[in-house]
Amino acid sequence: MNTSPIAAIWIAWFVTAANLIVGKFAVPYINSALFLFLSCAGAVLCFVPHIQKVNGWKLLFDKKLIWQYLGLGTLGTALPMTVFMIALNFTTPTNAAILNQFEIVYSILLAWLFLKERPTFKQIGGSLLVIAGVTLLLWQAGFSVQLKGDLMIIGCLWMFQLSHIFAKKLPAEMDPQMIAAARALFALPALFLLIIYIVCTQGIIFIPVPTLWWTLIFSAVINYFLGNTFWYYAIRNMDLGKASAIILSYPVMTFVLSALFGLDKITIFKVLGLLLALLGAYIVTGIVKTQGERKK
Repeated sequence: MNTSPIAAIWIAWFVTAANLIVGKFAVPYINSALFLFLSCAGAVLCFVPHIQKVNGWKLLFDKKLIWQYLGLGTLGTALPMTVFMIALNFTTPTNAAILNQFEIVYSILLAWLFLKERPTFKQIGGSLLVIAGVTLLLWQAGFSVQLKGDLMIIGCLWMFQLSHIFAKKLPAEMDPQMIAAARALFALPALFLLIIYIVCTQGIIFIPVPTLWWTLIFSAVINYFLGNTFWYYAIRNMDLGKASAIILSYPVMTFVLSALFGLDKITIFKVLGLLLALLGAYIVTGIVKTQGERKK
């Protein structure tokens, strides 16, 4: 890949920020699980030339790695992103982006419970800032429909943390495109089961308007193909703390794009919630970076 790691992380940053906007535009015209299934299937088709080039089919269907792949695809994409898209029926892209910072709190809790890593005072302080930012958004929502979407997002973020564990267990020699391809390919089984459930309980929604087609193309080609490839390339070739600090600031761009497209109103609660959540995320990420440097 003829791209510097720093350029790659900023590309992934913009794609991540824009993806929530795209999802918001798509939700009126298609079931969330069907949208994600088509997006991931489209991404897999984009990956085929590279898989063929590196003779990667054998690696993708290695029986020893199947559970890691399924964990990565199911918990990294299929289940949480389906919940995210459903939540976008009720809340805004900016809220979704800010609330996503709550994943850091899950990270600290899971590390404490399962890895016996006691959080430092700075980690606790950073987490409290994230919680304060999230609380501002929930308080503003009150008992409105928006609160339903906000709580759905908070409730699914732990899945991303578990997916990271599966990703770490993948072979070190897997290149970024192969990891991204595995994530897209192995999200399909769970999404297929969700589609069957939807057909049996609700019925399929698919309204082939131009908006749906361009959002599908963006999701498949820009997000799951290019965005994930650049993300895995960046974290494999630069300091993880620095990469995380950059990517965690994406709600700023989501806020700007959402306001420009008329999907979000700029309020004091959103601005304060954004600043508190980003500050808390930055503090925790800075600690991770420092700890990583000490281990070298």
